[in-house]
Amino acid sequence: MIAPAAAPTLHRLSDAAAILTLAAVAAALILPEAYSAVPDQLRPGAWSQDTISAPAALALLAVNARLRQGWEKGWLIWAGLVGYLIYAYGLFSFDRVMNPAYPLYLAILAASVVAAVLFVRAVDPAALTTAKRPPPRRAVAGLFGLLVVMFAALWLAQLLPAMAARQPLPGQTIFVLDLAFALPLTGLTAVLLWRASPVGDLLAIPMLMKVAVLGVSVFLGTFYTWAFFDGPFMPFDLALYALMGFGPAALLWPVWRGLKVKG
Repeated sequence: MIAPAAAPTLHRLSDAAAILTLAAVAAALILPEAYSAVPDQLRPGAWSQDTISAPAALALLAVNARLRQGWEKGWLIWAGLVGYLIYAYGLFSFDRVMNPAYPLYLAILAASVVAAVLFVRAVDPAALTTAKRPPPRRAVAGLFGLLVVMFAALWLAQLLPAMAARQPLPGQTIFVLDLAFALPLTGLTAVLLWRASPVGDLLAIPMLMKVAVLGVSVFLGTFYTWAFFDGPFMPFDLALYALMGFGPAALLWPVWRGLKVKG
């Protein structure tokens, strides 16, 4: 599935990103007022990201250990975890979450982006084939299409008034990453899955993982706002983020079971 010559570099880069992520989470626990530079309304999200990033980093280290033993299909999980790190620490890096751990955020982003680029160059989508029970491609495509429409509408509803008022929004990087990168890629994956393209099969599990992990992170951030930061209880937001997190998570096993690696 991956060109053998590329695997060691991918392992080293992703191991480095995972270890740096654990260091960044530890720094947030040790540093006084680690997220004081983050606007008050976004601070619960910073802590929820750490809640998710630590197990994601440990999972990436465990997946790398299995990949070194020849677990070819595990590259799909690897890609999803690396994609999460790109998004999560892209937010921290571009939103200038300033504290002494900031160089770690930049290093995680750099290592993850390079790993992802090398993965795209080394992967062979034709190595994936359908198992006896095919993956639920159209169910995944439908969920992805729904999420694209809902989040594009949600973000534009906030952006358009800010654009008219010439007023920047706090945490504006999320709009950039979602509208310029994440949502178009999610929509493209939906189209490819609908057409039963091998590239769609390759992207399905990584995108499901990335969306699920991020969805759980923002779900926890919304819950933290109410539980620990004296914010309002927001049932609509919790329901939306639950759909984003747990909907893709529920589809991971059927898709995983429906794909196999040739050879």
